[in-house]
Amino acid sequence: MGLSKRTYRIDENLVDDIKSVAAELRQSENQVVITALKLYRDYHHMQHKSTFINEQILHVVQGTLQMAENNINRKTNKLLSELAVQAAIQNMILANSLEVKQADLYRYRLQALDFLKQSQRIFRLDEANE
Repeated sequence: MGLSKRTYRIDENLVDDIKSVAAELRQSENQVVITALKLYRDYHHMQHKSTFINEQILHVVQGTLQMAENNINRKTNKLLSELAVQAAIQNMILANSLEVKQADLYRYRLQALDFLKQSQRIFRLDEANE
C-alpha cells in the first residue's frame, strides 16, 4: 500500500479539532485524518451504493419467505383436496339416498358453479370461523 503526498485546505477550527483528537488518542494528526477519511468513505458507500441489509442476509430472508409460502400453499392445497373429497362423498351419499340420477347431479353441480361465478363470491377462512 503506497502513500502519496497531497495538500488539502482545511478550516482552522477543524485543524484544531484534529490536533485535539490526535492528542487524546495519542496518534499522529495524519492517522486521525486517514481514519476520518476511511469512515467518510464507508459512510458514503453505505448511503449511495449499498443496501441496509447485507446481500447474503437478504438472500436468506427471501429463501425463508419462499419456503414459508411453499409450506402454506402445500397445506392449503392439501386441505382443499380433503374438503373436495369429503364434499364429493357427501354428494354421493345424498344423491344415492334421494335417488338423484348421476346426470342430474352433474347438472346441479354445473348450476352451482355458474351461480358462484356470477356472484363473484370469494370464500374467506376468517369469515367461515365466525
